[in-house]
Amino acid sequence: MNIKIEAQLRDKGKRSDLNKFRNQGYIPAIIYGEGKEGTKILLQKIPFLKNYKKSLGEVAFFEIKVNGKSYTTLIKEKQIHPVTREFTHIDFVELHKGKKITLEIPINYTGEALGTQEGGLLEILHRKIEISCLPKDIPEEIKVDVSNLEIGDSIHFADIEMPENVDTNMSDITTLVAVRAPRKEEIIEVEEEVEEEVEGEEGAEEAEAAEEQEEETQKTPEKTSEK
Repeated sequence: MNIKIEAQLRDKGKRSDLNKFRNQGYIPAIIYGEGKEGTKILLQKIPFLKNYKKSLGEVAFFEIKVNGKSYTTLIKEKQIHPVTREFTHIDFVELHKGKKITLEIPINYTGEALGTQEGGLLEILHRKIEISCLPKDIPEEIKVDVSNLEIGDSIHFADIEMPENVDTNMSDITTLVAVRAPRKEEIIEVEEEVEEEVEGEEGAEEAEAAEEQEEETQKTPEKTSEK
């Protein structure tokens, strides 16, 4: 996905100035280029987040226009506030033709595994793959169909078809996704819970019956013998 956004340069200032910009509705950011100092910028928070949300789950190229100059970039790193979960700073990396870049590509698992319809559990072990390639060859995502997986089946990296001109260090035997059988412990635990509930109900009924019998005994007057 290609996203065009506008930004403005920000001066080198104190670290405390960043909070001032955030309070004014901006996200501080920087664009890192090859062999040169990063370009510090400010992004308008609301327009940026609106476009960013559209790119979730796929690779997004951000074309950032600053003072009439355009930078084709990818997000390298995001800093997020631990409480508000808002972006506090973003690092972009500029892309250059003919120069490879290393990045993580999301894996899009499609379909419903057959094994899950029989009580199996779909276990996703990897959601991203690190690749290296030229900017023009960057795929937006890697699709993996899990529809035919039955209980005990799995898909390894060697089983998927990677795009051309894309390199990765992931081992062929790496398991990406599998369908596991329900654990015996889980089944036993459920059975024990059912037994405890039954025993609890029976115990409550016996206690209630004993209490009623005691009340009847107290209501019955004792007979006195005549001399």
